[in-house]
Amino acid sequence: MPSLTDKEKPETDIVGTLMSLTVAFTLAMAFRGFVLEGFVIPTGSMGPTLMGAHARLRSPITGFEYPVDGTPVAPSVQVVDPMFAPTKPIGELTAQSLVQQARGGDRVLVLKPLYAFSQPARWDVVVFKVPTDPVGASQNYIKRLVGLPDEQFLVVDGDVFTGPPDADKQRLTIQRKPEFVQRAVWQPVHDSDYQPVPPLDTVEKALSSGVGPNGTFRWDRGPWRVMAGDASKWSMAPARAWTYAGTGRTMLAWDIQPWPVDDWNCYNALRMAEEASRRSRGVADIGMRHDQCFAVSDLRLCAALETADLRGFSTTFRLTARSNEFDFALTVGEDRAGTMTLARRPQGAAGETATDAGAAPTARASFPFTARADGHLALEFWHVDQQLWAFVDGTLLGTMPYEFDSLDQRVTCSLVGRTPEQYAKQAIATRGPTPPRLEWTLDARAPVTLHRVRVDRDLYYRPALHSPANQFAVNGDTLVGAAFGTDYAKPERLGPDDFVMLGDNSAASRDSRLWGRAHAITLQTCGDAQPGIVPRDLIVGKAWCVYFPATVPGWPEGWKTVLDFGRVRLIR
Repeated sequence: MPSLTDKEKPETDIVGTLMSLTVAFTLAMAFRGFVLEGFVIPTGSMGPTLMGAHARLRSPITGFEYPVDGTPVAPSVQVVDPMFAPTKPIGELTAQSLVQQARGGDRVLVLKPLYAFSQPARWDVVVFKVPTDPVGASQNYIKRLVGLPDEQFLVVDGDVFTGPPDADKQRLTIQRKPEFVQRAVWQPVHDSDYQPVPPLDTVEKALSSGVGPNGTFRWDRGPWRVMAGDASKWSMAPARAWTYAGTGRTMLAWDIQPWPVDDWNCYNALRMAEEASRRSRGVADIGMRHDQCFAVSDLRLCAALETADLRGFSTTFRLTARSNEFDFALTVGEDRAGTMTLARRPQGAAGETATDAGAAPTARASFPFTARADGHLALEFWHVDQQLWAFVDGTLLGTMPYEFDSLDQRVTCSLVGRTPEQYAKQAIATRGPTPPRLEWTLDARAPVTLHRVRVDRDLYYRPALHSPANQFAVNGDTLVGAAFGTDYAKPERLGPDDFVMLGDNSAASRDSRLWGRAHAITLQTCGDAQPGIVPRDLIVGKAWCVYFPATVPGWPEGWKTVLDFGRVRLIR
């Protein structure tokens, strides 16, 4: 066989290799610069939807795990298990131990060219250059887009209201999240799956030491109380499955005092615990919880139930909020034909046509369904963004939106005893929103067992005040007074290229509400950018997915880390 001579053998083309590498590098940089780029989330402003640097705490009592942001200044802080007792410390963590458990922030991929071909949409999670410091070390922010160009914008009682630029303030309407976004932002209040794992008497004895010199800790066994029917027939916590062994009507009610329904965010637990440590009772001081958190009425109740005979079964979940009673009433007939009825009536109204000052007449909507033959039902009842949703066995049966006659009426119904004028002056008062009341009635021919009874709450965009700590002196005079979009007396007006960005962790998010004046570079590039808005030219792209979640401390060598594959996800 003939062989190549030395002269005929191909030589290594160094120039060609370098050219290939240069082209590959250029294409990669072009792809990164114009198509898809990765970002690391440094802070907890979107937590727990997206997480910055944090640690994860696991309760030794129930096994409930939650992320916490930051390292406390104090040597140690009290920690709680929100599924066991929201204001009862279950132990202490040292700052050193938290540092050892630290994880990095989520890494996200951002689609850059998307908004060149489509308009940014409300509720998108976007990355943008912050107007107050567009070239600084922390120039890239990630937040949820909530305000759009050419509209009035106002946050009232945690919800977003908008309208045309020339509309009367009273005609501003609420902005509702689509289902896929809403499912992504529900935050847990209580879940019956998390019950004490050790023997209850062991837990109570261990925690009694923190009660007082002669005190004895007694667990209240969760937030639900039997208010009607034979209480002796109920077997509830600490079991995960709750059973009513009787028949006929029984009712459970939520005990709001020891189990507040508010915008407490587990991500901020260490911050609140450190603040509580300055008080005499620490995190056990329920007054501190009321001072720092806002009551929330946008809630979801989920439960799975089973009974031997669904025929003739009925259940009603009643949420009393905003001076109204909202009913989710389900009935099943003899032939398994079911009906879901959603209703709204003024609080305490007697009769379907009764009204009171500022409350609308009763509204009602009914939806048919067919119950399963095996006696199982999976229920989801939502009250969120002035709309009722009802799901049975994972299927949306229907919705019922509702409106108030005016924005003033929404204020007076949500903050009972306060006038719109008082709200405008003291919107940041956490004791303003009236807490909701939850009641759940069941009526069955056979014993009923409940599984995974969960209550979740919606995002709550807080009112706030401008602070010099959130502004850059180099940008001009410091702003004072009500934060952007939260001044009830003066809704904001957005220009043709203006957007508003808020963080899901509203209690700890430096977002549109808190920015001061824009940087000179922003003004030169985007024109007269008003405080609190993000010009379109500063939007980098839409956050698409978490491709590399916060790492997990490796084992057995603590300096190693491994990928938490279970939290790879699309961003909603």
